Amino acid sequence: MSVKFTEENKHLEFHVLGYEFPEKGKKDDAYDANWLVVQIDYSDDQLTFSEKDTCLLSFELQDLTESIDDVLVGKETGLLMTFMEPYLTFAITQVGEVYAVQIRFVYDTSDGLWKDVYISQGMTLDELTNMNNGFKDLYKTYPYRETEK
Repeated sequence: MSVKFTEENKHLEFHVLGYEFPEKGKKDDAYDANWLVVQIDYSDDQLTFSEKDTCLLSFELQDLTESIDDVLVGKETGLLMTFMEPYLTFAITQVGEVYAVQIRFVYDTSDGLWKDVYISQGMTLDELTNMNNGFKDLYKTYPYRETEK
């Protein structure tokens, strides 16, 4: 299950592979129980890579879907989502009937340098709805796990 983004020759596919600590349960820390392993598959004319990072919490994924819902129903005309780990950024700006959607991912290269890639894609209301449904499906698969702490 993934969410795909395209901008001309750039392609980015967003996957959630699972919880970082699948064995965590009610007696564990809420953060440790809810970290998600994200995989980004990216390609353009000069670069292709697949990178995994524990950079999103399940409740941040839920917040993202709810924020996109606010844009979809006209409650907001845009959003900028940054997350606890600064490797992922998501933004939407409504311009007339089009939604400018951007996803940015920061990754560590093999030589220890940090680089980033991003996709800026225009979407219709239906396309934005479908994208958010993809994020909601990911959240249904990896929901917030309640803890006692």
